[in-house]
Amino acid sequence: MKESIKNRIIEKARDLLFRSSEEDITMNLIAKELGITAPTLYHYFKGKDELIAAAQSLVTTEINAIVSLKFPPSIPAEMKILTTAGQIAEYFMKTDVPPFYLIEDPKDRPVLLKEFREKFAVMFDTYVKSKKGFKLTSQHAMYRYLALMAADILNCKETGSKLPEDFAEIIFGLVFNN
Repeated sequence: MKESIKNRIIEKARDLLFRSSEEDITMNLIAKELGITAPTLYHYFKGKDELIAAAQSLVTTEINAIVSLKFPPSIPAEMKILTTAGQIAEYFMKTDVPPFYLIEDPKDRPVLLKEFREKFAVMFDTYVKSKKGFKLTSQHAMYRYLALMAADILNCKETGSKLPEDFAEIIFGLVFNN
């Protein structure tokens, strides 16, 4: 029971973290949102910094779980990218975490999802090395892909529309066929 309360607290902090600035989040606000008292929060966390760190770690863990999907060696690099991109898009469509978090931290601090980006870059590197005459480096291709993905997810969220089923393929085409 205690673990589920702690998880609910972390999830609420995660949701608040990406809807407002870190400075605007207080232990009292989190407690109010959860319908509990602030002293209850301090039973699980020493303070706001520890709770925010746990929330940021949750996002990193969730996204890294997507990127760490195991594919059989016979699956082409392109399919790995498309499958992973589709899963990432679904994650950002169903959570309050803004997709621009894929590209840069909202306050231009060091990127919190460095591990995710490194794993995703490996997929792009494998694919880009197989493309003859492709002008972008794998790092530039990845950033372009993530930026386009983030822009489309934001647009769909703002308009209340769903992502097209071939979303990942469309973005892939924009990056690799230009």
